[in-house]
Amino acid sequence: MRPAIVPGILVAGAALAYFLVFAGRTTVRRDSRLNILLITLDTTRADRLGSYGYAKAKTPNLDSLARNGARFENVYCQVPLTLPSHCSIMTGTYPFSHGVRDNGTYELGPDQVTMAEVLKGKGYQTAAVVASFSVDSRFGLAQGFDFYDDDIQPGLPFKPMNSERKADEVVKSFSTWMDKAGGEPFFAWVHFFDPHLPYQPPSPYGEEFAGDPYDGEVAYMDACVGKVLEKLRGKNLLGRTLIIAAGDHGEAFGEKVETGHGLFLYDDTMRVPLIFYSENRIPPGKVIRSRVRLIDLFPSIMDMLGLTQPEKIQGTSLVPYIEGRKRGDLESYIESFYPRNYFGWSELVGLVKDDWKYIRAPKPELYNLKADPGELTNSFASSGRAASSMNARLEELIKASAGLAAAKGRTLTAEEEERLRSLGYTSFAGAGAKSEYPDPKDKLDLLKLIQQAQGCDFEGKYEESVDIYKQIIPLIPDAASSYVGLALAQARLKRFDEAIQALQLGIARIPNSIVLLSRLGHTYLVTGRLEEAYKTMAEVLKLNPKYVEALTVSAGVMDTFGRLEEARGFYERALAIEPRSLFLRMSYAMNLASSGLIDRAIDVYQKLCEDYPEDAALRQYLGIAQGMKGDYASAIENLKQAVSIRPTPTAYFNLAVAYRNTGDLREAVRYLGLYLDDPRGESEANIAAARAELARLEKGLSK
Repeated sequence: MRPAIVPGILVAGAALAYFLVFAGRTTVRRDSRLNILLITLDTTRADRLGSYGYAKAKTPNLDSLARNGARFENVYCQVPLTLPSHCSIMTGTYPFSHGVRDNGTYELGPDQVTMAEVLKGKGYQTAAVVASFSVDSRFGLAQGFDFYDDDIQPGLPFKPMNSERKADEVVKSFSTWMDKAGGEPFFAWVHFFDPHLPYQPPSPYGEEFAGDPYDGEVAYMDACVGKVLEKLRGKNLLGRTLIIAAGDHGEAFGEKVETGHGLFLYDDTMRVPLIFYSENRIPPGKVIRSRVRLIDLFPSIMDMLGLTQPEKIQGTSLVPYIEGRKRGDLESYIESFYPRNYFGWSELVGLVKDDWKYIRAPKPELYNLKADPGELTNSFASSGRAASSMNARLEELIKASAGLAAAKGRTLTAEEEERLRSLGYTSFAGAGAKSEYPDPKDKLDLLKLIQQAQGCDFEGKYEESVDIYKQIIPLIPDAASSYVGLALAQARLKRFDEAIQALQLGIARIPNSIVLLSRLGHTYLVTGRLEEAYKTMAEVLKLNPKYVEALTVSAGVMDTFGRLEEARGFYERALAIEPRSLFLRMSYAMNLASSGLIDRAIDVYQKLCEDYPEDAALRQYLGIAQGMKGDYASAIENLKQAVSIRPTPTAYFNLAVAYRNTGDLREAVRYLGLYLDDPRGESEANIAAARAELARLEKGLSK
């Protein structure tokens, strides 16, 4: 006989089933007026933070956010490079959709919808403070931001590709903006770049982490994250702000030969930290183990604010993962075109799905990440079914990005093949097509040589760099980066003629290389060969009319030649791209003043003084321009401010001239006396002229 079912056991069983289904579910409080702070941690590996289990880490601030918020354990970037990764974050789309595949040579198009644009449209104040040239405003990420501070090395005429600024400077700029920002809500993006090669943490982190300077850079960055949080706390904003801290890509330490990032698609460079924190809105202590992507940040923010996400977003909100309503792994497309763009090797594209990572290359790779997290065993040959499935899904994604029909076994038309090639996918253009470029894995010995040269550059061993680059060039003669590396090392040794020869050799091989032509134009400039510099930069501008360095050089050369109107045109074109450049704005103001356009010059100087209130030189230039106009009262006011900021001989002299021109000889005599009390750095001719003028004025006073 069948035993009777006890009702109590039935109820208990139902309760247990309910518990198993709903255990771990929590509620996230959405808020349409929540402030948003996005902190991106450039070149930061997840496994180097304390909250991710690294015992040697000194990251108390990020760890506190993780402990009191939600931490994602398995997060993939889409590209192991700064600019394209940030473009994926800001648009919520894969690189094949936003079109930015590498640093320095791509620009996010105005047709792309960014996080900042959407939030600005909803009434948010928007601001960004960035730490690296890689995300300079010229590359398109500034769209939607009211304030975009990329003034990384203010006052310098050019921004080198590797220019950066320390985290403390980023914090200072952010704090200044916060003090000026009026009201809420705001969306702010703060970008830290410190853990990037070369690893040079400031004191005391350099001493404390002498054995592992990368950890020192991460610790220093974390301390500056703490300063940002303290700023919010001091303004009583921390409790009304969603904070997202995310790495943009990781860093390789030679595990598979590569040091740095950008070349390969292994987890060392592809997995990043991701933390969500919002007091009383995000439940504390949540750890999400599902695989997610950086393209998911944008839709997550939209979800937290109760906003509808833009149509083209390819990511998905992570809020249901925090709440426990979703748990499945998300597939992730990954790529790097860096090998092709820099070395003439094959691009790498891949897919992470279920337990597998597939990398499409001339020699494909397949790793079972569950069984082989170190990616030590390539299972492509032994796991044919998984390889075929992963390859088919990857092709589906790629072809969909090109707007191609996804019919199995269909032969692509010539037009469709060309469309794929235009997106960079040579190995997908046609059934069974092979890449025309070598596999980066077959170039490991050459990679070691390249990294050795870069290491010598970092250490200032330029003679050794020259020797190594001379070995590299015959091995990759179509790589512009090798000629540039050689020329830069030679220039640092003051062997400019050799640097010019190296660049000319490269241009003969790669005639339309903007990188080589612009470097040649710059080298002509620093050696005083102005006509050649101008002609070379003209070639650059034919290839790219918006190339700021070429516009800047052309403007400077025209100024020197006295062709002021032509120079002004170049300055205006450059400023349309780099409106915050201190050097360009100062040069433009000087050009206006020299052209007799004093009112326009004064306008530029006044805006500069507002942006740089502690810059004594700008106050002097403004005062001099006002004096040229005959507005001596304003001139004296600004020249006095210049003296109070920095009492230099030049400042005293200019103030003396302004007083003399107003007829106040007594004050003119006083400031000339101060000038002559300590005229260090002044020429003998200027000192003699000042003495003669002082004598003349004193004689006038005695009458």
